[in-house]
Amino acid sequence: MKNPLGIFVLTKREQRVVIVIMMVLLAATIAKHYRESQSQIATPTPSPTPASTTPPVAPAEEETEPDSSPR
Repeated sequence: MKNPLGIFVLTKREQRVVIVIMMVLLAATIAKHYRESQSQIATPTPSPTPASTTPPVAPAEEETEPDSSPR
């Protein structure tokens, strides 16, 4: 019976091909990340200041009613 892990045995040339493919994928990922981060820094979108949802509170005027309780 063949060794089932024998499928992972690669020749020197195959090892080099796998390494080149992995390096290309890594470089592409780094370049994509770099481009995305540069585009976010270069064009920041100004966020509008949120409008106050509560109206300004005026000082409450207290109305004093005559005390109707007997003294």
